[in-house]
Amino acid sequence: MPAKYTLTHFELLNEATQERLHNLGLYEGKDVALIQRYPFHGPVIIESDRQRIGLRYRVFCHLTGGMES
Repeated sequence: MPAKYTLTHFELLNEATQERLHNLGLYEGKDVALIQRYPFHGPVIIESDRQRIGLRYRVFCHLTGGMES
């Protein structure tokens, strides 16, 4: 079963990235499922409203309040 996250901290991203994510239907407070996480801080695949989206590890960490390590 995929891990569930709620997106927060959009203010940590630049405006272009915020707009791109909003156009994909992602916004603050949205629940997403983590489908796949690649090793060595590679991209992560999330699912929202039956749509899968690839994000940079750093962007995912900012959106979920996770630590970058």
